[in-house]
Amino acid sequence: MEPVVVEVKSVLRQGLSLFTHMMDTVNELRPGQSLIIKSTFNPRPLVSQMRRRGYSVHQEKVGRTIVTTFTPGEARGTEEGQPSLRADTPIQGPEEFLDNRGLVPPEPMQRTLRKLEEVDIGTVVVIHNDRVPVFLLGQLDDEGYPYETAAQPDDSAIVRILKTH
Repeated sequence: MEPVVVEVKSVLRQGLSLFTHMMDTVNELRPGQSLIIKSTFNPRPLVSQMRRRGYSVHQEKVGRTIVTTFTPGEARGTEEGQPSLRADTPIQGPEEFLDNRGLVPPEPMQRTLRKLEEVDIGTVVVIHNDRVPVFLLGQLDDEGYPYETAAQPDDSAIVRILKTH
């Protein structure tokens, strides 16, 4: 089966929301189908999402382009120093909501991390941001917090984060 190939530059040239387009593409993959992303940056939030869905990830730099290949099946583990995120971790529990829309970075990230420190283990912090909080997702990955991201029609994003420790 042929892999799906996405050139990030062409998606951006079309004026599409990159995260929404990528998640739509991922959701349309057929069982057993691979995905190849060609970009000038590391698509870290997508890497995290795909690992949680059980895909293995291989990256190589070709000139100025990073080619990221997602292959279905058992993930081969995580990068050095990265916690293992389980795809079956349910993001459930009492919820605390933060509306971060209209705030200037780094305030949304700071508010979210502060709220995550304040709540009890087992609480789900639900944030609504103007866009997908790429740097926050990287921080959550580094710290081993399970989360799920839902891009909204207006290009904003809702992220649900489970406090596990």
